[in-house]
Amino acid sequence: MIKLCYWLRALAALIAVGAMGSLQLDTIDWWTWFCQTMLGVVTWVLVGYWIDDIKYYEKKKVRWEKF
Repeated sequence: MIKLCYWLRALAALIAVGAMGSLQLDTIDWWTWFCQTMLGVVTWVLVGYWIDDIKYYEKKKVRWEKF
């Protein structure tokens, strides 16, 4: 699960950096650049939050019990 989070974080960085490259090449406009960059930044922040939660629950050894 943690490897998936790191892959998502790398993808978020690629989205944000790719948006800047596309803007410099004049293939996208400012609004598209803003939306794509914000998507990358928000994904980066959320994945960081998920990683913290995963590490917290792995340390706590929380298990789901069947009812």
